[in-house]
Amino acid sequence: MILVGTGLLMLPVSNADGSGIGFLDALFTSTSAVCVTGLIVVDTATEWSRFGQTVILVLLQFGGIGIISFGALFALMLGQKITFRQRQLISEQYGRGSTVNVLTIIPIVAATTLIIEILGAALLLPVFVPEYGVNEGIWHSVFHAISAFCNAGFSSFSDSLRNYTGNTWLNFIICALIVVGGLGFPVIAELTSRKYSRKRMSLHSRVVLWSSGVLIVIGAIVFFTIETGYDAGFRDLPLHSKFLSSIFQSITARTAGFNTLEIGALAPATIFGLQFLMVIGGSPSGTAGGIKTTTFVASIAAVRSVLTGRSDTQLFDRRLRRETARRALVLTALAGLIIAVGMLFMLLTDTSHAEPGHQSNFLALGFETVSAFGTVGLTTGITSDLAVGQRIVVIFLMFLGRLGPMTFALALSARKPAEHVQYPESDLLTG
Repeated sequence: MILVGTGLLMLPVSNADGSGIGFLDALFTSTSAVCVTGLIVVDTATEWSRFGQTVILVLLQFGGIGIISFGALFALMLGQKITFRQRQLISEQYGRGSTVNVLTIIPIVAATTLIIEILGAALLLPVFVPEYGVNEGIWHSVFHAISAFCNAGFSSFSDSLRNYTGNTWLNFIICALIVVGGLGFPVIAELTSRKYSRKRMSLHSRVVLWSSGVLIVIGAIVFFTIETGYDAGFRDLPLHSKFLSSIFQSITARTAGFNTLEIGALAPATIFGLQFLMVIGGSPSGTAGGIKTTTFVASIAAVRSVLTGRSDTQLFDRRLRRETARRALVLTALAGLIIAVGMLFMLLTDTSHAEPGHQSNFLALGFETVSAFGTVGLTTGITSDLAVGQRIVVIFLMFLGRLGPMTFALALSARKPAEHVQYPESDLLTG
């Protein structure tokens, strides 16, 4: 999908002036769209024609819902049979314990996505149509509705949504689309089910809803507190715009990528803090990236169980499977390792350090690295200035972030037969 998108974006018709665009810039944009990241090296609003923007929109729609889902949907439409192994993949993607009626999941996901995006676009029309006219207003509404629900962060405006910092309606709609897309389809299905009951809610949905709410509130409070004292990003803004911006950035930092404030003007402490939200991301089986809220919560619970001397990992009066807790810790560790290695290569490929007396902007490069791996798309403004080597590193990070560190590790590891030998137990000093 990335390569097909790259080829289409290299066509002269995709470029605004018809001159075409280079391979690396097209590859970067296509990867960012398919991996629903939102980092850009060329301005989406001015460099791409309407055809090019449409290609980007289709790519991020495919990437947001998932290649497995679209592959299965096309197979169903063409009347092809889906193998048992393929049904298992679909079951795993949507957290189903069995493959019973699994083929009904795909049409439901497609219909749900279409309904939410159409509703989001319709609600954005009152914002864009009066300002840009009917045709342009509809285009901007559709583009931002799809991009927001897919947590992609691509905008048809050069400055993202910074012109709408104080627009309560737009902030609310975009945030709602981001949150719904980031919750994951299993949670959406459970909340909209006729059999829905708070008392019978699954552990997965409880963890997703509670963790998402807590992260949004804490992120907004920390953002507002730091920026109010720093008074750079909030400069000359009325109080209600400060509240809106704090909530918006807290939500969008968890893989959406839109911004209503200039990120590069924020306090260093804010920029550093946003990276925690970017690493966590959204929830499984949704359109968001990151290590996922459930992984983060399970890791915290596993650490707490060790510190308190418990043999089991507990959440909401439930005992987690030991394999689940181990998997969460491994995912968190792998994510940290990939970010560290990515940051190392970003520094190694930084050609600007050749200038006399120049030091690499460690905070900005770190933010870019985490944003790429978390498939967020927020940037301090250095993306278009990255060296060729750094752009290649970011492409790999976006790909790995969307693929998932566990999937990548399992793909590289050799499958070994089950071991029937148990070695003698020993001890090791730690800590």
